[in-house]
Amino acid sequence: MNTLHLTTTHDAPGRGPVGLAWDGRYLWNADYATGTLYQLDINTMHVVKTFLCPGNLSGTAWDGTHLWQSLHDANYLRSINPASNDFDDAIDLADQGWLAGLAWDGRLLWAVSQQQGSLLAVDPATRQIERTLAIPQAGGGLDYYDGSLWLGAPLTMTFDPVYQEFNWVSDTPRFAVLQLDPQDGRELARYAVDFLPMGLAWANGELWLSHTGGRKLHRARLQ
Repeated sequence: MNTLHLTTTHDAPGRGPVGLAWDGRYLWNADYATGTLYQLDINTMHVVKTFLCPGNLSGTAWDGTHLWQSLHDANYLRSINPASNDFDDAIDLADQGWLAGLAWDGRLLWAVSQQQGSLLAVDPATRQIERTLAIPQAGGGLDYYDGSLWLGAPLTMTFDPVYQEFNWVSDTPRFAVLQLDPQDGRELARYAVDFLPMGLAWANGELWLSHTGGRKLHRARLQ
């Protein structure tokens, strides 16, 4: 298995860093503990702007004009205008389970369904799920970069519907960032990490990862 080399580590601006998105200039970090979106300058790691975004936040994506935010247990995606802080739109994803990572490929929003072990390709124009791809259960952060989907995932967990919890299949927890083909979900590469990244974002050719339990944001390069 390939590895990710963490080049720099920074304290997250909040207590529960999850989704990450790059808008071409700033890095956005959603924080579930504070219900806040933070706009960060990656050169200084200073917080440029914050605004409240109520709900159990998870994945974050940038579509060129708006941020999209998945609400972990609320079954919908929220569109946010960062200039006005207005919530401009919402897409209902009822009965799709807990939502985690979120990514934009230029036309479709991709959302992680943790319980179902699926990637949902959502067309914002029609508000319909265009197709689904199978992924490991309990998937975390997600981004689209250079023609591929990049997913933080545990290896391997199952979901117990009675107790509403994920359980490890193996005795030793393992995690990876998976590079996936968006056409069929085929795994193109796998990079070992020692935590589950709940946020992933490519920025200027470097991969950023959020470590929720450690309250850290990591910058990494592939090896």
